Amino acid sequence: MIKLRTLLRNRLTVIGLSIVSVWILLALLAPLLAPYHPNELNPEDKLLPPNSEHWFGTDNFGRDIFSRVLYGARVTVWTGMVSVGIACVIGIPLGAVAGYFGGKTGNLIMRAMDSLLAFPSLILAMALAASIGPGLLGALLAVGIVAIPEFARLMYGQTVVIKEHEYIEASRALGVRHHWILLHHVLPNAFGPLLVQITLGLGSAVLTTSSLNFIGLGVRPPTAEWGAMISYGRDYILSGEWWMTVFPGLAIATTIFGFFLLGDGLRDELDPHSRSTK
Repeated sequence: MIKLRTLLRNRLTVIGLSIVSVWILLALLAPLLAPYHPNELNPEDKLLPPNSEHWFGTDNFGRDIFSRVLYGARVTVWTGMVSVGIACVIGIPLGAVAGYFGGKTGNLIMRAMDSLLAFPSLILAMALAASIGPGLLGALLAVGIVAIPEFARLMYGQTVVIKEHEYIEASRALGVRHHWILLHHVLPNAFGPLLVQITLGLGSAVLTTSSLNFIGLGVRPPTAEWGAMISYGRDYILSGEWWMTVFPGLAIATTIFGFFLLGDGLRDELDPHSRSTK
């Protein structure tokens, strides 16, 4: 079990948790904090640099970038969480079944996971999103499907080790049902590594989701989303309107950085070998 007091002694973990908490809070409070509606058009104020009225400047349609970054957090962070949730719901049971029962069933499941891992994750996500069709649902499903093998393989490895323990053999000898053993013995003992993977997977999901939105395979205009905002601003970088890409880019970078720091801290706390080498 993770002790919060011990975990908070790691400064990098505290920084990561703080960054993630701030972005989640900003996403929840975006309607209250945003000074303008994210899709409000003001042609007379287009391409304004950061100033007292528009802290992050305005885009080529006169929309307030600060407001759009706040509302973009709701889309990006939420899609990342849902995508990882999809990967967990599908990947963890598949890995547990493959590792526990083995045999032909296990080989079939893991070979299917290997076939997904054979493709670069972003390329596979692009192909899936294009097949499903542009939109938020397509991006959610694409990112979630791409992440399934990571959770399946992790759960498979944990299950193969855990099922050899004596208390598992004793449960089998007593006639305990397999699903009860998986839910009450295998899954709780694999929770630590899975929690670390979930945290790291959230950072990867945010990056992949933003990438899909950048190339037009995610949300549809005029929805505020960080990757799409960078796509809008890329044509204006050379003409000096740097704020259109810098601020949403910083939002993506800090969010991913926060999740990765948090994941590293959890790994250090849960893995005594990792702690002992530092």
